[in-house]
Amino acid sequence: MKANTILLTNIRGEIMTNSNKEKIRKWRDSMERNLASLHFQKIHGKKLGIFLKFWISKHRLQNRKNDLDNLTKPVLDSIKRIGLIEDDAYIYHLEASKFPTNGEEEIQIKIRELN
Repeated sequence: MKANTILLTNIRGEIMTNSNKEKIRKWRDSMERNLASLHFQKIHGKKLGIFLKFWISKHRLQNRKNDLDNLTKPVLDSIKRIGLIEDDAYIYHLEASKFPTNGEEEIQIKIRELN
C-alpha cells in the first residue's frame, strides 16, 4: 500500500476515555486546540489511513476503561470536528496501538493519503 504522510504530530497530556464528562471534555478541548494550532491543509475527498499510538501510564493500563476502541473514537471525532477531515467515511485504514509509559502520556497521530 503506497501512502503519502499528510500529518504527523504528537500531543502530550493525560488521555481520558470513560472517566467523568468534565475531564473528557477538557481532554478533547485540549487535543482539538493542539490539532487546530498546526498548519494543515484540510483533507477532502481522499482515501485516508489513520495511525494512532497511545502511550499511557502503566498503572492506568491495568484499568479496563482504557480499551483501544474507547481511546480511538475521541481522536477521530476531534480530527473531524476541527475540519481536518470532511467525513469519517474517507478513512479506509485505521491502526491503533497502546503502550505503557513511566513518563508523560502522549498520542501520536499520523494521517496518510492512500493511493
